[in-house]
Amino acid sequence: MFLSAFPQIVLTDEIPENPTGLVAVRVPLQNVLKDVSLLCLGSSGNLTLAKDVGIAVGKILKEKGVTYYVFGSFDVLRITDTDPLAKVSTSPYITAQVLSLLAEGLSTAGVVPVFSAAGEVNEQVISALITRKATYPMMVESVEKYERLKRLGYTTTLVIDTEGNVLVGKPLRFSWAYEKEIDYESLRREVLENSIVLLDRNVKKISVNDPWSGGVLVFSDEEWLLKIAQDVLDGRRAPTGRTP
Repeated sequence: MFLSAFPQIVLTDEIPENPTGLVAVRVPLQNVLKDVSLLCLGSSGNLTLAKDVGIAVGKILKEKGVTYYVFGSFDVLRITDTDPLAKVSTSPYITAQVLSLLAEGLSTAGVVPVFSAAGEVNEQVISALITRKATYPMMVESVEKYERLKRLGYTTTLVIDTEGNVLVGKPLRFSWAYEKEIDYESLRREVLENSIVLLDRNVKKISVNDPWSGGVLVFSDEEWLLKIAQDVLDGRRAPTGRTP
């Protein structure tokens, strides 16, 4: 009963080369800014970097002609997750903070942020987003899913389904772009260096992208980062990140 007469948004799982119309991209964050995943941001000792990452990712996508970026999860990290990089944190509050900061950054860069509400939903994440007034557009599997989220208090201006059909509202496009130059490599290094997590000093290993194996957790296998991780493991440097 909510199906809109507006045209379908083109939803793609890869970054297009020459898009036309209203294109929504649904790719992992680390596929846009190398090695910088949602979990990496949620493990950072400086969560505000998420906004800078949002601006950078938005600038990259905007220059590719992308209108919407679909990202995130309304669930928290669980030990049973097959892809932990697709979650932000075991904390619903950190999850909401990172998602909202990313969305702010994307908006600044002229890309419409769309939260992915597909899959499991943690009600504390929803509550924290509402508290932060971060009720951005979202993607759901069905009208019934949106109705459930509305009952939890989450209402927004645009809802699409997983095929790109507009369920609620009408398509929008941001006319502006972020004109300042961004040193993407410097930013990603700063983010990675702020997400070095000491999980268990008694486990003498460096875990790359694996939050469950102990030792020191990092989010890239680049040599410069592994050297810092080894110093943390050996007690010569302090860890910079937080346990996800």
